[in-house]
Amino acid sequence: MFDYSLTAYLALFAASLLVGFSKTSVGGMVILAVPLVAIGFPAKDSIGILLPIMVFGDIMAVIYYRRSCDWSIILKFFPITAIGILIGYFLLDLINPAIFSIVLGVIITVMLVAGYLIEGKELKARQGLIYRWIVGILVGIASMMANAAGPLLGIYFLQLGLSKREFIGTRSWYYLVLNLFKVPFSSSLGLITPETFALNLLFLPVIILGAVVGYMVI
Repeated sequence: MFDYSLTAYLALFAASLLVGFSKTSVGGMVILAVPLVAIGFPAKDSIGILLPIMVFGDIMAVIYYRRSCDWSIILKFFPITAIGILIGYFLLDLINPAIFSIVLGVIITVMLVAGYLIEGKELKARQGLIYRWIVGILVGIASMMANAAGPLLGIYFLQLGLSKREFIGTRSWYYLVLNLFKVPFSSSLGLITPETFALNLLFLPVIILGAVVGYMVI
């Protein structure tokens, strides 16, 4: 049924383990799964292949942290992000697959640099409406086009002054809602198919293993 290279299987194994681990512990690391999957698959296809893995990881995180969520943050922020997802959906449909690897690389690089610049720094709380809209739109676009909004969303959540469990719990529920919302759009672009989803299921035990280890570490 599956006609993929050994490199593709190894990339998916590493990405699945990393996603599971990151979703229940250090969330920013999950962005590294994006280039991992792109090693084994065409860049544009890799976005759809990675998305269900992200959803499985989100479900594991919600199981562990389901009671530690500030839903008021999600209710205020997600509708803005949804608009960004719609923008990302149309951009993703327009971009030629031949140059998408460059676009993917640029998005990942920008997000990694953003994460590096704020690492270890004390962030001032920002709650302004304009700031929320800018971040929300960018998170939606980056998430839809590259599954790579982690550092930007992390910056926003860190500014809210949440406790460790509230931070992880709110983040976990937010990502579950966000990624489930993206599924029909990715499916309509042909990025998620019955075959790719069956491939995702093959690596479900690896995701669970990573999630359990991540929870023990945190």
